[in-house]
Amino acid sequence: MEKIFFELADSLYEGVYIVDKNRKIIFWNKAAEKITGYKADEVISRGCNENILKHVDENGKNLCETTCPMMSVIENEEKIEAYVYLHHKNGYRLRVKIKGIPIIEDNQLKAAVEVFIPILPSSDTEEDLISLALKDPMTKLFNRKGFEMIYPLRQREMLLLNYIPSVFVIDLNDFKKINDNYGHSVGDRVLISVADTIKNILRPHDIVVRWGGDEFVLVVFIRNFEEVEGICNRVAKIIQSVWIEHNGEIIKSTISIGGTILKKDEDILAAIDRADNLMYQAKKSGKNSAVIDI
Repeated sequence: MEKIFFELADSLYEGVYIVDKNRKIIFWNKAAEKITGYKADEVISRGCNENILKHVDENGKNLCETTCPMMSVIENEEKIEAYVYLHHKNGYRLRVKIKGIPIIEDNQLKAAVEVFIPILPSSDTEEDLISLALKDPMTKLFNRKGFEMIYPLRQREMLLLNYIPSVFVIDLNDFKKINDNYGHSVGDRVLISVADTIKNILRPHDIVVRWGGDEFVLVVFIRNFEEVEGICNRVAKIIQSVWIEHNGEIIKSTISIGGTILKKDEDILAAIDRADNLMYQAKKSGKNSAVIDI
């Protein structure tokens, strides 16, 4: 019966892994390999609370050290559902929906199963409509030309739904040191991990642009001005939890971020310039921080 279960789990599109009562991973299906980048032999017999997936919540809080969903399943012997960000082997954060299920035999907990699926930020339709020439080839984000094309269309669409455009400029802190100390190929990996994380934090109708170098522009459509501070904090904390591994060394990044609201009848480039100035204020105030002007 166990063999049949494992064969069935390996045929699923969803990621599946099983932990024993001590949270040691005893099964890792093929979809889990594809979704996370980790092969089964890299995780089997390791604790799920080790430096593997390191789930964090929407605020960047490390769940493995506090309110781990799988620990809740084991301790309470109850099913659980949650949205978390897992750590992909390539360094970025991926938003997933998880279901934790206890395995009980003879009224005793034997193990726990986690089933997880990625919450993807983009659609095939958008890729069909937007030429690859309008995307940055490395990060796959919109470049400036792509932004100039997509923004007017998206703004009109979102205004009809009573959304307000908010604008953020993000800059990686000490990125030159990463390039100088580890080389540009490692720097590129850091940029890609940050870009992929931002895409996975935001929604499909928000816009993420590689503005140049290690600077990103976000246009996030909101309903209330108060959301701006929460967006800044969420993005900063989740990116702070991102890392890549190079020659056995963990390389992390932090950001400085400026946030503002598009004013009535204001050109979007003016709002981006204002957010850029706010971002530089954040850098001067000590980095890994945000400055907003709402």
